[in-house]
Order: sequence, then C-alpha cells, then structure tokens
Amino acid sequence: MLTAVNIHMDAVHDESMLSTPSNPARQTLDRQGTEYTQHDASFAIKDRVYSQQYAGIYFSRLNMLRPSTLKAAKERWGKGDKPPPHIPRVLDVQPGEVCYVVGTLYKDMPLKPNILDEVTQEHWVIAPPPRTKYTSEDDEAMLEDESGRLKLTGDFMSEQLLVTGVIVGLLGCENAQGEFEVIDICYPQLMEQVPIPFQSEENRYVAIVAGLRVGEDPAFNFQLQLLTDFLCGELGSMENQTENAQIVWVVVAGNSVAKLKAIEEEKKPTKNKYGAETASYNTEPLEAFDVLLSEICATVDVDLMPGELDPANCSLPQQPTLFALFPDASRYSTLHHVTNPHAFEVGGVSFLGTSGQTIDDIFKFVESEDRLLMAERTLQWAHLAPTAPDTLWCYPYKDTDPFVLRRRPHVYFIGNQPEFATTLTKDGRGSLTRIVLVPSFAQTGTIVLVNLNTLECKPVEFKRSRSS
Repeated sequence: MLTAVNIHMDAVHDESMLSTPSNPARQTLDRQGTEYTQHDASFAIKDRVYSQQYAGIYFSRLNMLRPSTLKAAKERWGKGDKPPPHIPRVLDVQPGEVCYVVGTLYKDMPLKPNILDEVTQEHWVIAPPPRTKYTSEDDEAMLEDESGRLKLTGDFMSEQLLVTGVIVGLLGCENAQGEFEVIDICYPQLMEQVPIPFQSEENRYVAIVAGLRVGEDPAFNFQLQLLTDFLCGELGSMENQTENAQIVWVVVAGNSVAKLKAIEEEKKPTKNKYGAETASYNTEPLEAFDVLLSEICATVDVDLMPGELDPANCSLPQQPTLFALFPDASRYSTLHHVTNPHAFEVGGVSFLGTSGQTIDDIFKFVESEDRLLMAERTLQWAHLAPTAPDTLWCYPYKDTDPFVLRRRPHVYFIGNQPEFATTLTKDGRGSLTRIVLVPSFAQTGTIVLVNLNTLECKPVEFKRSRSS
C-alpha cells in the first residue's frame, strides 16, 4: 500500500508558491483522459410496482446462485471413491447419511427488530435504545429452500461469519434430533475475472470520497475547500499539482449533504390535497454542495452516488439523484448521476461499490467487529446485500436479484465507514480484488486514491495545522 498523505493548512502557504518562479513562462497542466463505461443497468428501476411480496427475491436469489454453488460443492466434495450424494430438497435428508444440500441461510435471532412487536406496543411505552449488535447465545441457524427449513447445528457453524440471505452448500448429516450437523461449507463459484488491460507508464488515479455532509458543521468548511482545491489541481506546489492532474475520475460515495431539517414556522402548517401537513426544509446544504460540486466538475469527471442521508429513495438500489437538486453542477457533462450500488469501468479496471448501508447492516447481525472481513465475505458469498430485504430495505424484485455478483471486480469499495482500511484478496482462481473501506470525510477528513496501474491505494487526509 502506498504511503498516506497528510495535507495541512501549511500546504496553502508553501514557500515555493510565494517565491519568484524559475521559469517565467506559464505552465499548463492537462488532466489525463481515460475510457469510462457505466454498468448500472441492473440497478435501474424502470417501472416501480409494489404489489408483489418479498418472497420472490429470495427464490430468484436461490435460482441464480444454486448452479454455481452446486458446481463448487461437487468440486469440493465430489472426489474420492464414495463421494457424498447431493440431496436436491432439504426435507429429503435422511438421518445418519452424510450428504450435502444447497439453500438459503436463515438466522433466527430473538433480539432482531420485529415490526410486528413495534406495532403491538402501547403508544405510551418508551422504546428501548437502539442496539449496536443484535446477536445473542440463543441465535439459531437454518437452511431453507422451496420444500421447507432444516435446522443447523454443530461447532463448525458457530465459527462461521454468516447472515440471513446467504446461499450456501453444506456438508453434514442429520442427527437423532432431526438437526443437520454441519462439517463443511462452500459458497457460489464466480466467473473468471476479466484481466486488466495493459496500462500506461504514467500513474492514473480514481479518487473516492464519502460522507462530505456539507452544511452539517460550518467549522468544517475549510477542509471542504482544501478538498475542492486538491481535486481541481489548485493546491500545493507545482509538483503537487502535477500529481493531482493524474486523478482521472472522482467518485462521491453518498451522504454528500447534511440531513435536511424542517424549518419551524410560527403559523400553522398548511395541508396538501390529501390532508397531510406540509413542511418547509432548509435547502442551504443542497445549495452549498451544488457550488462545491460545480467547482470540481469544471475540471474532472464526477460520479455522484446517493447515500442514506441524501435526498433520494431510501431503499436499495438507490436511484440517481435528481438533476434539479444541483442545477449549477448539472450543467456540466462531467457530472454523472449514478445509482447505489454503482458499477463501472475506468481505463479497463472494473469498480463496484456502495455507500455503506450493506456493510453497516451486516455489522449489526454478526459478532465480529472487522468490517473489512465483512466486505470480503460479501465477495465470497457472491452477493452485495444478503440481509436485504430481511433487515435492509430494498425494492421487492420478483424475477431477479440485482445484488448477485457474477464475477469479482478489480476494485470493491464501501463508503461512509468509521475508518480507512484496505486489503488485496485472491480467490481460488487467482482473481485479485482491492477492497477499500472509504471513511466518512466529515468525521476523518480523509479520501482515498486508487492507482489504476497497480491497484494500490492511499489515503489523503485534510486537516488544519496546530499553529493555525
């Protein structure tokens, strides 16, 4: 991994910038161009229909991932003189027979929020404070398919990091209590990764920033201006600006504006034609972000992803933000309103990322604190959001599941995380994926640069110096 870069307020007052230039001729830096392809078609919702149930997405997920899981299971357990048989239906498992089954994992967790419990509570009862974790010793795991559910047991299962919605293949046998004792596990097998094409000798970077939360804290405006100048190539000495010119694309991974707050009015709120009260909201965060975004788009291409706090639909996949929200920035052809999740290619390097809701939700239902491991597991599970729609809101798809992964991306990023972290993972076929946890800029003042030539990445931190 490349060395981290810290940019302080002193960088603005670099002595080399105040001295007489050695070459009186004006130096002009050109930002490198690159090929770009967007792959968000599967996340775009054309006709929104909410009459169907959520069961369809689980059946679609199982049907889409069962063939690749069976293939992986046969390669793992199908060798030898007497390989264990595959039982197509979980309810057809025979006691005492070692076999393997494929299905959808379900975890029964007593502490998991239940909307029915919330509805039946009396209105005057104070709700308990939200938990950071919903795991307990009473959690139980089950495997289900079209035929029914099979309760899972064994020490092996207690050691695994799993959540509801994951498609797995399990090897084991049914005991006297009618429970399936698991001795091994396998996951769907992804298609071979497309190799990265030959890269130029000059470095090229993709900058990923998340959690700007413009308008939340006025004291943070200075760091935002430093970030803008950095991305526009106007910060630091000529050497710094030459490096900044190597940034060929910028991705804003959600939570770009502060949560909009309603304006309290003295007069009685008006009602719309349906009888609901209307409220006015402070639009200053949107206007401030529009100014910041237009400055950046004047010099470099920007992909704008919606996040949990942004004015967009809250369920995944989040659709692109409206052009009317950012009128100044939307005048630039370099601004691309994209979905969350977002898939694209820059210079032949494939990127896939979310604004963080997927890992944030998984974090609540596992004992582990390692978010980087959770991100790695989603690649292993071949699914971006396995907890949707159980505990993570998503559109009720009927005949497909857009969150299913077909092949590994070269770069997989998760926005709005507590801190920066990265790792380079390799699957059984040798496919490499750079996983990046992008921290919230409002909390850490940090963005991430990914090198398209080497897949190395480095954090860049913007902060005030102690003397300022």
